[in-house]
Amino acid sequence: MNISWHRTLLTAAAVTSALGAGQAPAVRITSPAAGEFVSGVSRLAAVIEPPDAVSTVQAVTFTVDGRLTCTVEQPPFACAWDAGEVVRDHHVRVVATLTGGGRLTANLRTEGLGYVERVRSDAVLVPVIVTRDGQFVRGLKRQDFEIAEDGVSQPIASMANEDGPLDLVLAIDVSSSMELSLDRVKVAVKRLLSKLRPGDTATLVGFNDTLFLAAEREQDPQARERAVDLLTAWGGTALYDATVRSIDLVSRDWGRKGIVIFSDGEDRNSLTPRDAAVRRVQQSDAMLYTVGFGSGATDPSLRRGLQDFASATGGRAFFPRSASDLDDAFDAIVAELAHQYVLSYALANPGHDDRWRTISVQVRGGGYDVRARQGYRPHGPRRAGR
Repeated sequence: MNISWHRTLLTAAAVTSALGAGQAPAVRITSPAAGEFVSGVSRLAAVIEPPDAVSTVQAVTFTVDGRLTCTVEQPPFACAWDAGEVVRDHHVRVVATLTGGGRLTANLRTEGLGYVERVRSDAVLVPVIVTRDGQFVRGLKRQDFEIAEDGVSQPIASMANEDGPLDLVLAIDVSSSMELSLDRVKVAVKRLLSKLRPGDTATLVGFNDTLFLAAEREQDPQARERAVDLLTAWGGTALYDATVRSIDLVSRDWGRKGIVIFSDGEDRNSLTPRDAAVRRVQQSDAMLYTVGFGSGATDPSLRRGLQDFASATGGRAFFPRSASDLDDAFDAIVAELAHQYVLSYALANPGHDDRWRTISVQVRGGGYDVRARQGYRPHGPRRAGR
């Protein structure tokens, strides 16, 4: 049994014993309510049940959309929170830390008024990787490429070459099953980040039952290393929530973008359905890489899901068998992102349908291996408030 999980069970058992054979301790969010529409300055509040269990609580922490909002050490466990002017959905999480190190958790999602479209010029962005005889091909020009949508050739409007800055989002599974291997994983993550070039930015998040934002669009290498050191292992796995939120965190600006999702287990805790996560991946214009570790590398259904996520965007899935193999996977990802082209063309059939449209990319002259975004759903939404 995992050490931290074992400690949590012992703590909960001790609290239950002290309270008698009645209700087991729990934390419940009382404000906002699930499905509520919130905006402006709002109230975050939670209660411990039964009331006698309050004496076992050291602190209650509130996070919203992965960002720490407040920590309250005495009841009433409540604080103010500015939800912003736009009515959008939010993931609210409460963690009550118990005497002895155990935790009680609760989650809910507020309601939004639908997706808010990003400012756009009806352009389709297509990230592309080109190799020949196993080597990356550099120096290609816009006129070297050909793009077709649903089999119809499209004029290429612009191209960002491999020398442009990279916006990288790196999401690391920090669920309790990662406790024994997390230190090795953190070393590999630091090595990956050290290979970014001046001008590249990195957003680092850790996820278990929810997502924790450790660094956002950070260019300072030392600040990125400090953010990696903040990651600790506990809780369950919410892979679909983390995938959707990582897509939301990618820059809206035109240019080279990449997302790396690292997970070691089956999703058991997401509030986001798998189908919704798949659609968000299909609507993203960032190249997505997935790294399956542990059961994520061996379970056929998990492997298939991670492969589907990556291939839809032109990325790749990696399945290292041990922490020592992570460096090879991360090195391959960084190398690809360093040689990424981004092409754009005008939306071929502007309309309000969101049907899947296939994309094919070729390099004139033949003899090249080209991997690119396989297709897209038009009017891909961005969550409001970013």
